Amino acid sequence: MELKEFIDNAFEKYEESPELIDFKEELLTNLQDRLNSLEATGLKRAEALKKIEIEFADINKIADQMSLAKKKEVFEIQYMSLRHFVTKPRAAIYTILGVLAAFGLISAGLSYLASGKVEALTGVLMVFLAIPLAGFVYMGLTQETVTRNPMRPLRASIYAIAVFVFLFGALLVPLLVFGEAKSLEGALAILIPFALPSIGVIAFLIITESDYRKSWVLKEAEKHNEWAKNFEASGNAQTFGLMTAAVWILAIGAFVFLLFLKLWIFSWIPLVVALAVMMLLLAHYMKKSL
Repeated sequence: MELKEFIDNAFEKYEESPELIDFKEELLTNLQDRLNSLEATGLKRAEALKKIEIEFADINKIADQMSLAKKKEVFEIQYMSLRHFVTKPRAAIYTILGVLAAFGLISAGLSYLASGKVEALTGVLMVFLAIPLAGFVYMGLTQETVTRNPMRPLRASIYAIAVFVFLFGALLVPLLVFGEAKSLEGALAILIPFALPSIGVIAFLIITESDYRKSWVLKEAEKHNEWAKNFEASGNAQTFGLMTAAVWILAIGAFVFLLFLKLWIFSWIPLVVALAVMMLLLAHYMKKSL
């Protein structure tokens, strides 16, 4: 059974409407993204479809006796919210990383209060803060969400290692500056093997990054770009720009005039009025461009 059949069967009892059709299309897009993410883990298409069929059947069973509005809400929670994508193992890892980071901050604070030395604080942070933050980077990049697909583990690992190396090197600087050696030259020199390579790696990864946005997000972006083109081509953008410029010139003039009269307590009013007028103009010209 294909994805569209799952959805059609789930809503066969309800009369078709423009709103229901739009919702079913959005749900289909989310299911397709779910299928793609399962296939990316190594599952064959038939296996991935079977897994989705089981998930969908369980959710549909819960929602079957509900009203259409409530049924749509159930599917939105399952397929269109972050809760659906954060599994229990991932939630456990997030929690452990958070506890480690909190432990590092508390331990660093205690070390500083006990010794009064900055190097004691940064020495603890080098381990108990750099590692959790690098872990959060990896988990965040490999986390599938409603709007984006997960990054491949190898690329996310390189990001995480680069972040760890950068943080480790950055925390070494105050350790050398405030430590017994008190070597400013050594502190700055330590940035060469740690900070520079990690910054270079991160910059390269960002420049060569793929677009992980899901198909429904790309479609929404296309719609927005199309509207922006229409807004520009119709001349409404230019008219809006000229009118808002005129409104703000008048508002600034009124603001200066009130200050000149020493009525500074009222000087904010023209600025607020100008902002409100600008919003009304924007809403008007946006409606004209639809």
